[in-house]
Amino acid sequence: MALGLAALVAACAPPGPAPAPGEGRPIAVSAAYLSLDPEHPRRSDFGRLTYLGGLSLTSSEAAFGGLSGLWVSPDLGRLWAVSDQGWWLRADLRSNSAGAPLGLEAARLGPLLDPRGQVLQGKRNRDAEGLAARGGGFLVSFERNHRLWFYPPPLGLAGRPEPLSLPPWLTASPKNSGVEAVSVLADGRILLLAEDSGRQGRTTGALGDGQGWQKISYRLHADFKPTALAPLPGGGCLVLERAYNPVLGARARLGWLPPEGLRSGAELVPVLLADLAPPLATDNFEGLAVVPEPAGGLRVYLLSDDNYFPLQRTLLLAFRLPPGPWR
Repeated sequence: MALGLAALVAACAPPGPAPAPGEGRPIAVSAAYLSLDPEHPRRSDFGRLTYLGGLSLTSSEAAFGGLSGLWVSPDLGRLWAVSDQGWWLRADLRSNSAGAPLGLEAARLGPLLDPRGQVLQGKRNRDAEGLAARGGGFLVSFERNHRLWFYPPPLGLAGRPEPLSLPPWLTASPKNSGVEAVSVLADGRILLLAEDSGRQGRTTGALGDGQGWQKISYRLHADFKPTALAPLPGGGCLVLERAYNPVLGARARLGWLPPEGLRSGAELVPVLLADLAPPLATDNFEGLAVVPEPAGGLRVYLLSDDNYFPLQRTLLLAFRLPPGPWR
């Protein structure tokens, strides 16, 4: 979903025609180093997070952008993302020995397909938002035409999906405020959160297996809305929230959902880990990925959706989070 700039974004023409199905096509992605705190370039502590480095990503490919879901491989070498215009991005993630991202290599872009193998048509059907790894493939959640699809191995996002069910309280979400956040928990359950269900101070979600679902709720903080989830190896997950208004700008919060709270009927209340706001280099953060580090702790990645709008950016940030619990 777009930020408060939605009216301007909507006026922009959508990107050009989709790349060919299958393996997509190679694209060049340029990367410029990003100082998260321009006023204090050497600063690395942001709440519980240690900043490793970040990039501002650009490409001459018109379809590049709008990245709303993120996954990074366990070896930190491969990145997958989905766009809210119905494309997938795959690239090799190059980092230095300290964990700072240096760039994307061997990037390819291709269209998401429907269960018949056809390229998705129209914004109503292309609005991919959430991404989660499951059984060698990927779950993708969509807004507007609310649905949840599983793209199985071996082709994953380049192949044909298998539709899963969504509970009626999520299919009834406002058209542009559906399931933005999806995660497959350590115990195999799927966790879904709608961005905004129209309830004051809360939004709805679900726990289940893709066929049967249990209802949960999620407490909202001020004007922040959940946009991404990432599972933790010991259970529970991290949750990314974002907010925007013209006075305060783009802001993001990272929180922790402990495993014991993830049960039927629960109201989820995240433990705040970090709060990112201007004058920091923030944008419309919608992608979140977490990878355990061999020595302990977690590598955390945030990715922003530029809405294909020239005043916004595609930012990829990397952090280290020490071992929990984070009470």
